[in-house]
Amino acid sequence: MLSVLAGGVVKALGLEPTHEITVEHAEPPEEIADALGLPPGEVNCLVRRRRLLASGIPVVLNASWFPLSIADGTVLEKPGPVIVGGVKSALADLGYKQTRASERIRDRLPDEAEANALAISPERTVLDIFHVGRTADGTAVEVTTTVTPAHYLIIETDFPLA
Repeated sequence: MLSVLAGGVVKALGLEPTHEITVEHAEPPEEIADALGLPPGEVNCLVRRRRLLASGIPVVLNASWFPLSIADGTVLEKPGPVIVGGVKSALADLGYKQTRASERIRDRLPDEAEANALAISPERTVLDIFHVGRTADGTAVEVTTTVTPAHYLIIETDFPLA
């Protein structure tokens, strides 16, 4: 299990979570278009961007990308933290239940915009998580990128050894 400080975790730590969420139709970066099986260079995605603050301290940047063919005109387009159960529940309600996900995690230095949004020094390492959610037939229906200062990440695993 991978746990980046989320709203529930923030509350459990005695801090107050605040979500800043924007939603727009956008042209995805090439890596995201490729993961979603979409042609590059077109406005063919809905992106929900979120900055999570813990008692006023920015701790996480997320951008969740969905093909417009799935997300256009749905609850996913509503601004703010209004989706009960999160985007995975919303996608399932739309007939796109995710049954498999892959994640790539790498450390790197933040770009200038990320350093500013997270209120950290540009020399401070961040973790960049690239998550792809797929339906049972293998169709990618969500790509979420997460950027967080490395010291905010907790990784827990549980797997059989026999």
